[in-house]
Amino acid sequence: MPSGFQNAVDQLQAEMYKVIVDMSNTTYYPTADGNDNGGVTPNSWDAFTTPPSTLVLGKARARGNIRFRNIVNRLQALGDCQIRDITMDSASSGNTEATADTQSATLQFTVLFERPLFAALTGSAIGASTVGNDINGSTMDTTAKVVRNAITQGIRDVTTSQARVYNPAVGVGGTQQSITVTTTGATIAQQIGTVSVTQIDESTLFN
Repeated sequence: MPSGFQNAVDQLQAEMYKVIVDMSNTTYYPTADGNDNGGVTPNSWDAFTTPPSTLVLGKARARGNIRFRNIVNRLQALGDCQIRDITMDSASSGNTEATADTQSATLQFTVLFERPLFAALTGSAIGASTVGNDINGSTMDTTAKVVRNAITQGIRDVTTSQARVYNPAVGVGGTQQSITVTTTGATIAQQIGTVSVTQIDESTLFN
């Protein structure tokens, strides 16, 4: 039998990836009323001091929150992961998600995979070596590209979910409604072009 230390796909070999979703193009991420608006956001309406000012904006807030949940579901399907350091826009952008009525122009977060080899490049089998293609037909030959593809799929997932939606006519607590999110005004190529994923270099210090 072979002896000594050997790597295996089920070992903890953590890798972190920086994700940026550019939602500044309102054709790709519409702000007008409809099932395709709302952008992507982790913040539901009750995360704000002042709730949405209209039912239309309340529904948009719910759609953005559902899309973020869809992204998380897609990432979790790749393997054990954590979502960290979520920010909406940057301090210098002048468009922070300061109110529930604001559709953010940028979403950034870090995703940590404890077993990155589970995110197979084929998207179908743990540890498989055959390279697969993303939803735009491009080669997925790195884990970063697999993550990018999963996030884009989450953004484009057509979903109908029950959600708490703030309606000013009802007041505190909102109402339970069936909310549908559809693909936005972007093509597949345009949508995946709004998502960037880069592996974060790590250094370990020993005292």
